[in-house]
Amino acid sequence: MNLRAWAILGCLGILAGCATTWDVDRFEAADADLAGRRSFAWKGGEVGTPTGVSSGVAREADVHVRQAIVTELVRKGYVEVPDAKAADMLVSYQITGSQRFETEKDQRIGAPSPNEVLTPGNAPLPPASLPPREVSIREGSVIMFVEDPASGQLVWRGLITTETRVSSRESAVHLAADMARRIAQEFPDRRAAP
Repeated sequence: MNLRAWAILGCLGILAGCATTWDVDRFEAADADLAGRRSFAWKGGEVGTPTGVSSGVAREADVHVRQAIVTELVRKGYVEVPDAKAADMLVSYQITGSQRFETEKDQRIGAPSPNEVLTPGNAPLPPASLPPREVSIREGSVIMFVEDPASGQLVWRGLITTETRVSSRESAVHLAADMARRIAQEFPDRRAAP
């Protein structure tokens, strides 16, 4: 095998190792018979964070999340219909996010140990230690809901919650769409008509 082939295999291995996998928390009503249903209508969704989201970001997220979910449902054999009254299922989503701050628990690099500071004969004493650094942790959730239009009852729900490390709103929108796609992949395939 030549050097180029080894390089390609190495890159593929690295990409496979970096691929994000999410566990989808699912709920399905016992009497839902989702595989026996044929059509769905898009109900929409909402984006919510403690600080609020601009309408432009919410619209962009709605476009990408809708495309991800609808593509997966169509691939599974379901048909999207424009009229909610004619649909077997109503599909919606919710994106939530939060941010919290935690202090680092590890000793900072370069900070003197207590034995070095408290030993007699060590002069001069180092300056007082600074408080531990705060770390920002962002957490986000994407939830997909499927309701029965006749009863209004929830028949299926998929949820992913993860810590995020996105640096831009575009990255956040694409991450939400990827999470929605992963959730929709867990939805049951449509049963073929006999």
